[in-house]
Amino acid sequence: MMIKQYLFVALLLFSGASSADPALTTDDWSDLSNIARKTHLPILVVFNADTCGYCQRLRDEVIEPLAHETDHKLPLIREFDIYSNGKIIDFNGDPIRSRQFKSRYNIYAVPTLMILDPDGNPLVDPIVGYNSQDEYLELLRTSLFASFQALE
Repeated sequence: MMIKQYLFVALLLFSGASSADPALTTDDWSDLSNIARKTHLPILVVFNADTCGYCQRLRDEVIEPLAHETDHKLPLIREFDIYSNGKIIDFNGDPIRSRQFKSRYNIYAVPTLMILDPDGNPLVDPIVGYNSQDEYLELLRTSLFASFQALE
C-alpha cells in the first residue's frame, strides 16, 4: 500500500512539473512571424520535453521570469515540445509536421534555445543544455544582444 502512495505522489509531482505556460506555446508560427516583423523583435524558441528536469528548471528559473519582465525590450518567447505530434503552421504559413520543424533546427538535446528572425532563420548559435541560472543568463544576455543587433 505504501509503495502505491509514493508512486501516486511521484506521478502527481512529475506531471505537475511538466505543465508549460500556455502563453508560451503556439501552433501558428506564421502569426508569430507577423508579430515579430511588425515589432522588429526576434523570436526565442526553447525546444524542450515534458520529461526533462533541466527543461523545467530552465522554464522556472529563466524563461518564465523573462517572459514576465516589463522593464526591457524582449524577444517573443515560445516553447516547443520536441515530442509534440501533428501539424503546425510554419513561418511562411504552410502546414508542416511538428517533427519537420524540430529537425530543421537539428535539435539533438533538450533544452535547446534558439533565437530566430521573423522568417525562422537562426540569428545566433543555439544554447544547448542548462546547468546554472547565472551561467545561462550570461549566455542568454550575450545572444539576445547579438540578435537585436542582427535585426537592425
